[in-house]
Amino acid sequence: MFLSERFFLVEFLIYIFFFILSIGIGIVGVVGGFGGGVFLFPILILAGFPIEIAAANSLISLFLPSVLATIHNHRRNEINYKLGIGFEIPTALGAIIGANLTLLLPPTLLYVTFGLIAFIMAYMMVKDLNEKNSKIKGEKSFFKLIMGFGPKLKYGGSEKTSNTGYLMLIISGLTSGMLAGLFGIGAGWIKAPLMITGFGVPSNIASATATFMIVITSAVGGYTHFLHGSLDVIFFPLTLGLLVGAEIGCKIRDRIQTLVITKVVIISLVIIGGTMIARIFFSF
Repeated sequence: MFLSERFFLVEFLIYIFFFILSIGIGIVGVVGGFGGGVFLFPILILAGFPIEIAAANSLISLFLPSVLATIHNHRRNEINYKLGIGFEIPTALGAIIGANLTLLLPPTLLYVTFGLIAFIMAYMMVKDLNEKNSKIKGEKSFFKLIMGFGPKLKYGGSEKTSNTGYLMLIISGLTSGMLAGLFGIGAGWIKAPLMITGFGVPSNIASATATFMIVITSAVGGYTHFLHGSLDVIFFPLTLGLLVGAEIGCKIRDRIQTLVITKVVIISLVIIGGTMIARIFFSF
């Protein structure tokens, strides 16, 4: 009896830990526009959860917090629905493919892939910061020229209209969706920087639109994982914590300097990427 009570207490404390941790992740995720799955997935892996369980519960737990944040962003008129839906259609398909690949690919390959992507996204965010601080702001980068290749999807208001190539929208949507399904990351951490650096979307619109897309990606990819039987009770404290964090994040977003959040995300991506790759050489 004593051992069972002790086990229950330890398990309860673990859930409390993940609840508190998820609050912080929810705040940063809403402010940055990337949901928070990029942090949840590696944390669950480091906590000893199997890769398919970590991906499934990370992705599913993003759904309700993203819905809450999307409602707030809609009231602020910051979501570009035309871009979001155009981007999300290939992403949803990619999420289904990625969720199925989780059961087929070896964990080592997934760790390396996740780590490298984290490094690449950190580099892209640093590069974007440097470009914003430089004097050459009017020139189009080679990356932006590629993203605008071919027939274009027109979106935006009457004052400022940005054009994005359908071809690159489909390719980047499929890719980010597959990564979302594979790693349970929601893909907002890829889409928000991509919309800013590649599509030329203002940061607040990119953040809100990325959060809107996470609603669909997490629902589609999460349901696919659910069909595989990968749902775990850890889903509940993660979801509750992210909901609380999302509510706080929506209220304090305007008070936090975007530069501060960006730097925190960059440092976190480097640490997470290094940790995931290090798992290949060290057992932890």
